[in-house]
Amino acid sequence: MVSLIDINEDNWIEFARLSVDESQKNYLASNIGIIARGYAYRTSRAKVIGIVADDKLVGLALVKDMDEEPACYDLQQFMIDKDFQGKGYGSKALDLILNELKDEHKYDNVEVCVKMDDAQAIHVYEKAGFVDTGYIDEDAPDSYNLIYRFDNDSNINFEDECNDNKHEHGSIRFTNVHDATEKQTIVRTILEALPDWFGIEESREKYIKESADQPLFAAYDLDKPVGFLCLKETGKETVELCVMGVLKDYHRKGVGRKLFEQAKEVARQRGYTFMQVKTVQMGRYEDYDATNRFYQSLGFKEFEVFPTLWDEWNPCQIYVMAL
Repeated sequence: MVSLIDINEDNWIEFARLSVDESQKNYLASNIGIIARGYAYRTSRAKVIGIVADDKLVGLALVKDMDEEPACYDLQQFMIDKDFQGKGYGSKALDLILNELKDEHKYDNVEVCVKMDDAQAIHVYEKAGFVDTGYIDEDAPDSYNLIYRFDNDSNINFEDECNDNKHEHGSIRFTNVHDATEKQTIVRTILEALPDWFGIEESREKYIKESADQPLFAAYDLDKPVGFLCLKETGKETVELCVMGVLKDYHRKGVGRKLFEQAKEVARQRGYTFMQVKTVQMGRYEDYDATNRFYQSLGFKEFEVFPTLWDEWNPCQIYVMAL
Protein backbone atom coordinates (compact mmCIF):
# COMPACT_ATOMS: atom_id res chain seq x y z
CA MET A 1 0.00 0.00 0.00
CA VAL A 2 1.34 3.43 -1.01
CA SER A 3 0.83 6.49 1.19
CA LEU A 4 2.13 10.04 1.54
CA ILE A 5 3.69 11.45 4.70
CA ASP A 6 5.19 14.76 5.79
CA ILE A 7 8.95 15.22 5.98
CA ASN A 8 10.00 16.14 9.50
CA GLU A 9 12.99 16.22 11.85
CA ASP A 10 12.62 12.52 12.60
CA ASN A 11 12.64 11.12 9.05
CA TRP A 12 14.35 13.61 6.70
CA ILE A 13 17.78 11.97 6.97
CA GLU A 14 16.36 8.58 5.95
CA PHE A 15 14.57 10.15 2.96
CA ALA A 16 17.76 12.01 2.03
CA ARG A 17 19.54 8.66 1.65
CA LEU A 18 17.23 7.56 -1.17
CA SER A 19 18.59 7.91 -4.70
CA VAL A 20 17.74 7.27 -8.33
CA ASP A 21 19.92 5.23 -10.69
CA GLU A 22 23.14 6.85 -11.90
CA SER A 23 21.67 7.26 -15.39
CA GLN A 24 18.74 9.25 -13.96
CA LYS A 25 20.66 11.72 -11.82
CA ASN A 26 20.77 14.29 -14.62
CA TYR A 27 16.98 14.56 -14.46
CA LEU A 28 16.51 15.46 -10.79
CA ALA A 29 18.05 17.25 -7.86
CA SER A 30 19.56 15.04 -5.17
CA ASN A 31 17.19 14.17 -2.33
CA ILE A 32 19.03 16.48 0.03
CA GLY A 33 18.61 19.13 -2.68
CA ILE A 34 14.87 18.42 -2.91
CA ILE A 35 14.49 18.81 0.85
CA ALA A 36 16.52 22.03 0.77
CA ARG A 37 14.33 23.42 -2.01
CA GLY A 38 11.31 22.85 0.19
CA TYR A 39 12.80 25.40 2.59
CA ALA A 40 14.06 27.77 -0.11
CA TYR A 41 10.62 27.98 -1.74
CA ARG A 42 8.71 28.21 1.53
CA THR A 43 7.15 31.57 0.53
CA SER A 44 5.56 29.70 -2.42
CA ARG A 45 3.95 27.16 -0.07
CA ALA A 46 6.48 24.53 -1.10
CA LYS A 47 5.81 21.11 0.40
CA VAL A 48 8.18 18.15 0.36
CA ILE A 49 6.19 14.93 0.39
CA GLY A 50 7.50 11.56 1.53
CA ILE A 51 6.34 8.47 -0.37
CA VAL A 52 5.94 5.26 1.61
CA ALA A 53 5.06 1.76 0.36
CA ASP A 54 4.38 -1.10 2.78
CA ASP A 55 6.11 0.84 5.59
CA LYS A 56 9.26 1.40 3.47
CA LEU A 57 10.48 4.84 2.44
CA VAL A 58 10.54 4.76 -1.37
CA GLY A 59 10.48 8.32 -2.74
CA LEU A 60 10.09 12.07 -2.50
CA ALA A 61 8.12 14.79 -4.28
CA LEU A 62 8.14 18.58 -4.12
CA VAL A 63 5.07 20.69 -4.96
CA LYS A 64 4.88 24.47 -4.80
CA ASP A 65 2.65 27.28 -5.98
CA MET A 66 3.41 29.08 -9.22
CA ASP A 67 1.54 32.39 -9.27
CA GLU A 68 2.93 33.59 -12.60
CA GLU A 69 0.42 33.31 -15.44
CA PRO A 70 -0.80 30.74 -16.11
CA ALA A 71 -0.96 30.14 -12.35
CA CYS A 72 -0.75 26.48 -11.33
CA TYR A 73 0.66 23.92 -8.95
CA ASP A 74 4.30 23.25 -9.86
CA LEU A 75 5.30 19.60 -9.38
CA GLN A 76 8.96 20.46 -9.36
CA GLN A 77 10.53 17.18 -8.22
CA PHE A 78 9.28 13.60 -8.17
CA MET A 79 11.47 10.55 -7.55
CA ILE A 80 11.29 6.88 -6.64
CA ASP A 81 14.39 5.18 -5.23
CA LYS A 82 16.23 2.94 -7.71
CA ASP A 83 15.50 -0.17 -5.59
CA PHE A 84 11.73 0.43 -5.76
CA GLN A 85 11.22 1.41 -9.39
CA GLY A 86 9.14 -0.74 -11.72
CA LYS A 87 6.68 -1.73 -8.99
CA GLY A 88 3.96 0.81 -9.75
CA TYR A 89 4.77 2.94 -6.68
CA GLY A 90 5.40 6.06 -8.78
CA SER A 91 2.03 5.93 -10.54
CA LYS A 92 0.15 5.30 -7.30
CA ALA A 93 1.97 8.10 -5.47
CA LEU A 94 1.36 10.52 -8.33
CA ASP A 95 -2.36 9.74 -8.25
CA LEU A 96 -2.42 10.44 -4.50
CA ILE A 97 -0.63 13.76 -4.95
CA LEU A 98 -3.00 14.83 -7.74
CA ASN A 99 -6.03 13.88 -5.64
CA GLU A 100 -4.77 15.94 -2.70
CA LEU A 101 -4.19 18.96 -4.93
CA LYS A 102 -7.58 18.49 -6.57
CA ASP A 103 -9.26 18.48 -3.14
CA GLU A 104 -7.49 21.71 -2.22
CA HIS A 105 -8.14 23.16 -5.71
CA LYS A 106 -6.31 26.45 -5.28
CA TYR A 107 -5.43 26.15 -8.98
CA ASP A 108 -7.08 24.40 -11.90
CA ASN A 109 -4.02 22.47 -13.04
CA VAL A 110 -0.61 21.02 -12.25
CA GLU A 111 2.49 21.53 -14.40
CA VAL A 112 5.72 19.59 -14.53
CA CYS A 113 8.90 20.14 -16.56
CA VAL A 114 10.50 16.87 -17.71
CA LYS A 115 13.57 16.18 -19.84
CA MET A 116 12.71 15.11 -23.38
CA ASP A 117 14.90 12.00 -23.11
CA ASP A 118 13.47 10.89 -19.74
CA ALA A 119 11.12 8.36 -21.35
CA GLN A 120 10.34 6.57 -18.09
CA ALA A 121 9.09 9.73 -16.37
CA ILE A 122 7.15 10.87 -19.43
CA HIS A 123 5.36 7.51 -19.49
CA VAL A 124 4.34 7.85 -15.83
CA TYR A 125 3.04 11.41 -16.32
CA GLU A 126 1.13 10.61 -19.53
CA LYS A 127 -0.41 7.54 -17.90
CA ALA A 128 -1.69 9.81 -15.11
CA GLY A 129 -3.28 12.17 -17.64
CA PHE A 130 -0.64 14.85 -18.19
CA VAL A 131 -0.47 16.28 -21.72
CA ASP A 132 2.20 18.33 -23.44
CA THR A 133 1.45 22.07 -23.52
CA GLY A 134 3.62 22.57 -26.60
CA TYR A 135 5.54 25.29 -24.74
CA ILE A 136 9.34 25.09 -24.64
CA ASP A 137 11.01 27.25 -22.00
CA GLU A 138 14.04 29.06 -23.43
CA ASP A 139 15.86 28.28 -20.17
CA ALA A 140 15.14 24.54 -20.62
CA PRO A 141 14.98 23.84 -24.38
CA ASP A 142 15.60 20.13 -23.78
CA SER A 143 12.46 19.71 -21.66
CA TYR A 144 8.72 19.28 -22.18
CA ASN A 145 6.20 21.22 -20.12
CA LEU A 146 3.37 18.85 -19.25
CA ILE A 147 0.05 19.83 -17.71
CA TYR A 148 -2.66 17.98 -15.78
CA ARG A 149 -6.05 19.67 -15.60
CA PHE A 150 -8.50 18.84 -12.86
CA ASP A 151 -11.33 19.02 -15.39
CA ASN A 152 -11.00 15.40 -16.52
CA ASP A 153 -12.41 16.06 -19.99
CA SER A 154 -9.44 18.25 -20.83
CA ASN A 155 -6.93 15.47 -20.09
CA ILE A 156 -8.31 13.30 -22.89
CA ASN A 157 -6.80 13.29 -26.36
CA PHE A 158 -8.91 13.93 -29.44
CA GLU A 159 -11.91 11.66 -29.83
CA ASP A 160 -14.18 11.71 -32.87
CA GLU A 161 -17.50 13.30 -32.03
CA CYS A 162 -19.10 13.36 -35.46
CA ASN A 163 -18.37 12.73 -39.11
CA ASP A 164 -17.16 16.24 -39.88
CA ASN A 165 -14.14 15.63 -37.63
CA LYS A 166 -14.85 18.01 -34.74
CA HIS A 167 -13.04 17.55 -31.43
CA GLU A 168 -13.07 19.03 -27.93
CA HIS A 169 -10.14 20.03 -25.67
CA GLY A 170 -11.49 21.61 -22.51
CA SER A 171 -13.39 24.72 -23.67
CA ILE A 172 -11.58 24.70 -27.04
CA ARG A 173 -13.27 23.14 -30.07
CA PHE A 174 -11.17 21.80 -32.95
CA THR A 175 -12.58 21.27 -36.41
CA ASN A 176 -11.72 20.80 -40.07
CA VAL A 177 -12.94 23.86 -42.00
CA HIS A 178 -14.26 23.32 -45.53
CA ASP A 179 -15.77 26.66 -46.56
CA ALA A 180 -13.23 28.78 -48.49
CA THR A 181 -14.51 32.12 -47.17
CA GLU A 182 -14.46 30.90 -43.58
CA LYS A 183 -10.89 29.66 -44.04
CA GLN A 184 -9.69 33.04 -45.26
CA THR A 185 -11.52 34.87 -42.46
CA ILE A 186 -9.89 32.66 -39.82
CA VAL A 187 -6.41 33.04 -41.31
CA ARG A 188 -6.73 36.81 -41.59
CA THR A 189 -8.03 37.14 -38.03
CA ILE A 190 -5.17 35.14 -36.54
CA LEU A 191 -2.28 36.39 -38.69
CA GLU A 192 -3.15 40.06 -38.29
CA ALA A 193 -3.09 39.53 -34.52
CA LEU A 194 0.47 38.12 -34.71
CA PRO A 195 2.59 40.91 -36.25
CA ASP A 196 5.80 39.62 -34.63
CA TRP A 197 5.62 36.58 -36.92
CA PHE A 198 3.47 37.79 -39.81
CA GLY A 199 4.25 41.49 -40.12
CA ILE A 200 5.10 41.43 -43.84
CA GLU A 201 1.85 42.26 -45.60
CA GLU A 202 2.72 40.62 -48.92
CA SER A 203 3.51 37.28 -47.28
CA ARG A 204 0.48 37.49 -44.99
CA GLU A 205 -1.90 38.16 -47.90
CA LYS A 206 -0.42 35.23 -49.81
CA TYR A 207 -1.12 32.89 -46.87
CA ILE A 208 -4.68 34.22 -46.66
CA LYS A 209 -5.34 33.80 -50.38
CA GLU A 210 -3.87 30.28 -50.64
CA SER A 211 -5.66 29.02 -47.51
CA ALA A 212 -8.96 28.87 -49.43
CA ASP A 213 -7.76 25.80 -51.34
CA GLN A 214 -5.81 24.10 -48.54
CA PRO A 215 -6.81 21.65 -45.80
CA LEU A 216 -7.34 23.89 -42.77
CA PHE A 217 -7.74 22.88 -39.12
CA ALA A 218 -9.08 25.49 -36.71
CA ALA A 219 -9.41 25.94 -32.95
CA TYR A 220 -12.40 27.87 -31.56
CA ASP A 221 -13.06 29.16 -28.07
CA LEU A 222 -16.85 29.24 -28.27
CA ASP A 223 -17.37 31.10 -31.58
CA LYS A 224 -14.00 32.87 -31.56
CA PRO A 225 -11.20 31.46 -33.77
CA VAL A 226 -8.03 31.24 -31.67
CA GLY A 227 -5.73 29.16 -33.87
CA PHE A 228 -5.38 27.41 -37.21
CA LEU A 229 -3.04 25.23 -39.26
CA CYS A 230 -2.88 24.79 -43.06
CA LEU A 231 -1.38 21.91 -45.04
CA LYS A 232 -0.01 22.10 -48.60
CA GLU A 233 0.98 19.25 -50.90
CA THR A 234 4.56 19.73 -52.10
CA GLY A 235 5.09 16.37 -53.77
CA LYS A 236 3.55 12.99 -54.35
CA GLU A 237 4.77 11.74 -50.96
CA THR A 238 5.21 14.99 -49.05
CA VAL A 239 2.92 17.50 -47.41
CA GLU A 240 4.02 20.78 -45.87
CA LEU A 241 2.85 22.41 -42.67
CA CYS A 242 2.41 25.57 -44.69
CA VAL A 243 1.37 28.04 -42.01
CA MET A 244 -0.06 28.00 -38.53
CA GLY A 245 -0.85 30.56 -35.87
CA VAL A 246 -2.28 30.66 -32.35
CA LEU A 247 -3.37 33.84 -30.55
CA LYS A 248 -0.91 34.81 -27.82
CA ASP A 249 -3.48 34.44 -25.03
CA TYR A 250 -3.77 30.76 -26.00
CA HIS A 251 -0.06 29.95 -26.07
CA ARG A 252 1.09 27.27 -23.60
CA LYS A 253 -2.38 25.70 -23.54
CA GLY A 254 -1.67 22.86 -25.97
CA VAL A 255 -3.70 24.42 -28.80
CA GLY A 256 -0.88 24.35 -31.36
CA ARG A 257 0.03 20.78 -30.52
CA LYS A 258 -3.57 19.60 -30.83
CA LEU A 259 -3.94 21.31 -34.20
CA PHE A 260 -0.77 19.56 -35.35
CA GLU A 261 -1.94 16.16 -34.09
CA GLN A 262 -5.17 16.51 -36.04
CA ALA A 263 -3.35 17.63 -39.22
CA LYS A 264 -0.76 14.87 -38.92
CA GLU A 265 -3.44 12.20 -38.64
CA VAL A 266 -5.25 13.51 -41.70
CA ALA A 267 -1.96 13.61 -43.65
CA ARG A 268 -1.35 9.96 -42.76
CA GLN A 269 -4.86 8.99 -43.81
CA ARG A 270 -4.31 10.66 -47.17
CA GLY A 271 -1.22 8.55 -47.79
CA TYR A 272 1.61 11.06 -47.38
CA THR A 273 4.96 9.67 -46.22
CA PHE A 274 6.72 12.83 -45.04
CA MET A 275 5.85 16.24 -43.62
CA GLN A 276 8.05 19.33 -43.83
CA VAL A 277 7.90 22.82 -42.36
CA LYS A 278 9.92 25.99 -43.04
CA THR A 279 10.91 28.64 -40.52
CA VAL A 280 13.70 31.13 -39.84
CA GLN A 281 16.96 29.52 -38.75
CA MET A 282 17.56 29.24 -34.99
CA GLY A 283 19.58 32.08 -33.47
CA ARG A 284 18.20 34.94 -35.59
CA TYR A 285 15.14 36.14 -33.67
CA GLU A 286 13.79 35.27 -30.22
CA ASP A 287 10.21 34.71 -31.43
CA TYR A 288 11.34 32.37 -34.21
CA ASP A 289 13.68 30.53 -31.83
CA ALA A 290 10.57 29.65 -29.80
CA THR A 291 8.93 28.47 -33.04
CA ASN A 292 11.95 26.29 -33.82
CA ARG A 293 11.80 24.69 -30.39
CA PHE A 294 8.07 24.07 -30.79
CA TYR A 295 8.60 22.24 -34.10
CA GLN A 296 11.43 20.21 -32.58
CA SER A 297 9.16 19.25 -29.67
CA LEU A 298 6.63 17.90 -32.20
CA GLY A 299 9.27 15.56 -33.58
CA PHE A 300 10.55 17.50 -36.60
CA LYS A 301 14.25 17.04 -37.44
CA GLU A 302 16.63 19.53 -39.08
CA PHE A 303 16.96 18.85 -42.81
CA GLU A 304 18.70 21.78 -44.49
CA VAL A 305 19.20 25.55 -44.29
CA PHE A 306 18.72 27.66 -47.43
CA PRO A 307 20.45 30.98 -46.62
CA THR A 308 18.91 33.04 -49.43
CA LEU A 309 15.60 31.29 -50.19
CA TRP A 310 13.80 34.25 -48.60
CA ASP A 311 16.51 36.86 -48.00
CA GLU A 312 19.88 37.12 -46.27
CA TRP A 313 18.31 38.34 -43.01
CA ASN A 314 15.96 35.36 -42.82
CA PRO A 315 17.79 32.11 -43.66
CA CYS A 316 15.23 29.37 -44.22
CA GLN A 317 15.44 26.32 -41.97
CA ILE A 318 13.61 23.24 -43.27
CA TYR A 319 12.49 20.56 -40.83
CA VAL A 320 11.14 17.15 -41.83
CA MET A 321 9.46 14.16 -40.20
CA ALA A 322 8.36 10.74 -41.36
CA LEU A 323 4.65 10.02 -41.08
